[in-house]
Amino acid sequence: MTKFEGRCFEDLYFTGYNETTLTLVDMNKDLALKLNQSELFDRLQTSFHGLDQKEAEKRLAEQGLNVVGKRTANALTVLVHQLKSSLVYLLVAASLISYVINDYTDGTVILVILLINTSLGFYQEYRSEKIIERLSRLVTRQIRLKRGDNEVLLDESRIVPGDILTVREGDIVPADVRLFEVDYLQVDESQLTGESTPVIKRVSSASNATTETLLFTGSIIEKGVGTGVVYATGRNTELGKIAKLSTETKRKTQYEKSLHSLSNLLIRVVLISVVLVFIIKLLLNPGANITSLLLFTIALAVSTVPEVLPVITTVTLASGAMKLAKRHVVVRRLSSLEDLGNVSLLCTDKTGTLTENKMAIRSITSSDDELFQRLMYATITPLKGRKRRSQNSYDDAFLSHTPEHIRQKANGLFIVKEIPFDPDARRSRVILESKPDHKQWLVVVGAPEILMSLSTSGGKSGHSLLLAEEGRNGLHHLALAYKEIDRANDFDVLKNERGLHFLGYVSFEDPLRPSSKLAMQHAEKLGVKIKMLTGDSREVAEYVGKQIGLIQEGDRVYVGEELDRLSSEEFRTTVLSLNVFARVSPTQKFNIISVLKKEYVVAYQGDGINDAPALKLADVAIVVNTATDVAKENADIVLLNKSLEVIVNGIKYGRSIFVNVSKYIKYTMLNNFGMLISLSVLYLSSAYLPLLPVQILLNNFIGDIPLITVSSDTVDDAEVIKPEKQNTKDLIFLALILGIPTALFELFYFLAIHTQTEKIVQTSLYAFFTLQALVIFYAIRNRDHFWKTKMSSNLLNASFLTALVFSLTIIYVPVFQEWFSFVSLPVMSIVIMAVFTLVYFLATDFVKVLYYQRQEGVQSSQ
Repeated sequence: MTKFEGRCFEDLYFTGYNETTLTLVDMNKDLALKLNQSELFDRLQTSFHGLDQKEAEKRLAEQGLNVVGKRTANALTVLVHQLKSSLVYLLVAASLISYVINDYTDGTVILVILLINTSLGFYQEYRSEKIIERLSRLVTRQIRLKRGDNEVLLDESRIVPGDILTVREGDIVPADVRLFEVDYLQVDESQLTGESTPVIKRVSSASNATTETLLFTGSIIEKGVGTGVVYATGRNTELGKIAKLSTETKRKTQYEKSLHSLSNLLIRVVLISVVLVFIIKLLLNPGANITSLLLFTIALAVSTVPEVLPVITTVTLASGAMKLAKRHVVVRRLSSLEDLGNVSLLCTDKTGTLTENKMAIRSITSSDDELFQRLMYATITPLKGRKRRSQNSYDDAFLSHTPEHIRQKANGLFIVKEIPFDPDARRSRVILESKPDHKQWLVVVGAPEILMSLSTSGGKSGHSLLLAEEGRNGLHHLALAYKEIDRANDFDVLKNERGLHFLGYVSFEDPLRPSSKLAMQHAEKLGVKIKMLTGDSREVAEYVGKQIGLIQEGDRVYVGEELDRLSSEEFRTTVLSLNVFARVSPTQKFNIISVLKKEYVVAYQGDGINDAPALKLADVAIVVNTATDVAKENADIVLLNKSLEVIVNGIKYGRSIFVNVSKYIKYTMLNNFGMLISLSVLYLSSAYLPLLPVQILLNNFIGDIPLITVSSDTVDDAEVIKPEKQNTKDLIFLALILGIPTALFELFYFLAIHTQTEKIVQTSLYAFFTLQALVIFYAIRNRDHFWKTKMSSNLLNASFLTALVFSLTIIYVPVFQEWFSFVSLPVMSIVIMAVFTLVYFLATDFVKVLYYQRQEGVQSSQ
């Protein structure tokens, strides 16, 4: 194939945005409507057989990937973000002031600390951005295309103009398309129009068609099937135009907002405090060296302002999210980690989560086994044409079970029309036509009780008894009914579905996952309740529930129809008290989640388009990577391996990530409050600076380095079982409770050494501040006494030990003594420092335990 003919389409596909691009997007749509079908295919240089692979690859290289508005990690952007920090400006100002007063050593040291801090911040933030980018690539969307007259399954990013594309219920349209074949196609175009009412799509081969013949990127296929030719991809689509014209902003989650709010509050408190201290010092000592006082004030502000708190938290969450992905749980938004950790009730399906989703045919009950198998096999979408390999485990079972001679006979039948499985109607419909005589049959496949109600053949009561008996033994069923119909293009399946001949049903077995019962026990230990919402029969749901310990003998299992007959209060009581619900429709699932959300933090696991309402409503939406596009779009969590064990382990690990985030926040606030109070008091009461500006900055730098490894720390089981929920008020109160004793110990230590020389006092205070800042983390890393907790991680221990050794060793290194005005400390000073640090550590540990005991008492009394 050759390059596109005609300027309009040739000019359209190039990388980059400008006014011409936006105009050509409109022209693109206008041309797709203006040209008739034949002209459009000629203009796109394609055919009904699709592009050949070589031409498709050529167009992909020319036009780029089919993506709209995806963020990628940009090193320059991250670096600029790091340099825009107000703390960077303060450090640069401090360095300039030092140079102005000819203190070149301090000026250079401050710049070196600034450079190292910025480099570490850049590395961590850029790494977290790359992690988020990698996580997004784990969740993929695939689409059916025709390439060289063969149907293939490709990632949607590889679609190019001229591709022949097929979409069906549950898909999100990946490119702008002109339709040439539809089957009951209804589309939600609210992403463009704002109107949620589904649009019925039609086909027209004529020129000057209406937008009813077009599909736009981002639209949701609610019902039916459609095939068409792609005329625009990526930035050149209608959605790409909107993405360009609207300013792209990063939406902050509630958790991120609360962190920024806390950080901003603390920044204001610190800055106001240090300014007041500076003014009071000048009033008390008018003859003081203003430059030295200003440098000290800047250094104090830099060391106690927690401006990087949101960034460090994001880095920790990103690192945790990557580790969680290795456990087959992918978070689509980092804030979902908090929601996942807070889950107290999980609503899950049965198939694939509690069972292995490996259907095997046990038996076929039919008046004509061969005809049953031939019709059933003919209704199955061929493997190469299916949206996903695991889309329908029932189909997979039949594909492997049907004998070769029946397959050969089934090849004489082909699908004329298809209405995919409707979860509300609990059946799918297919019109088959035989090649030799062109006879047509309407074939309906679905729940046995539904098909028997649509059929006129007898023996229903006998079938019902056998179905119930097999269901109590855990067998699943799929029935088939059919009738011959008049050959007509306008035959309405939905209006002519009655009067079927019930041909029989097939019995499947789906083994329970060996891990399901153990996962139930783990969930119970975590305080997470499990409820099963399944479309299967009451008997099968009851069997599975008993096998895994979800229900006991005598517990009732409600089906959807029974739930609909309950009053509002009866419905609420039933939903809260029972754990297994069968034959529930999408609406019933939605109503169940609505009730549960008032009492619990609810996670819902679903896979199909019918699950979208419940997924949107749930606090945490969980899907597998093979779910429909719509389900994945509404998901917070995507499972790479579908099982209850994976979900429960994800909840547990999500909680542990936030426990470690909480450790960092508490540690930072405790140290900042303590240092601010003690240094402010010493600053006002001393004749000289208690710590030099460069010493304060060095203390802050050394204390921050080990915090990079906090995400690797171990977490106590008690904190995972009952996660700590803290708001801004609680955090500030805790910081005051533990920060005031910290300041008192620092002041007492100064009183113990204040009679010594100025340099020994400053060096001793630096060493004590650094030592207590490092060891105190081990006192606050859990809620119980430090000796009752799990051992901290090796990486964490190594980082803190390295920082401790470095911070004390440099005191005795001549070059550092010159840079930071240190002097070698006598042995007695080290002994006094060690005693104060040990007493401080023990005191903080006991104050912490008393605080949490009081908190638990308050919560239990509420």
